[in-house]
Amino acid sequence: MFNFSKMNIGEIIVVGCGFCVMLSMLFTVQLLSQHLFYWKNPKEQKVIIVIILMAPLYAVVSFIGLIDFFGSEAFFMLLESIKECYEALVISLFMLHFLLIVQ
Repeated sequence: MFNFSKMNIGEIIVVGCGFCVMLSMLFTVQLLSQHLFYWKNPKEQKVIIVIILMAPLYAVVSFIGLIDFFGSEAFFMLLESIKECYEALVISLFMLHFLLIVQ
């Protein structure tokens, strides 16, 4: 168990951020399992699953950036590049799906 009275503010922030990352992962797994269990509309649900996966990716990259503050700049640049490419993928899939619905 954590003794918050003996921790400095930086350690408390890291523990709180880790808790939020785990919460994000839990909610993501719950949403993914619900969408996969009730697979009724595959076209829309594929896009929704890709969008759902954004939250844990952002959470993990932020957490690693918080822990590895003075660490490898090249590694963090790689993680940020992956995050940005995934964001571009999500936006393009969302726009493609939106354009297909409008037509």
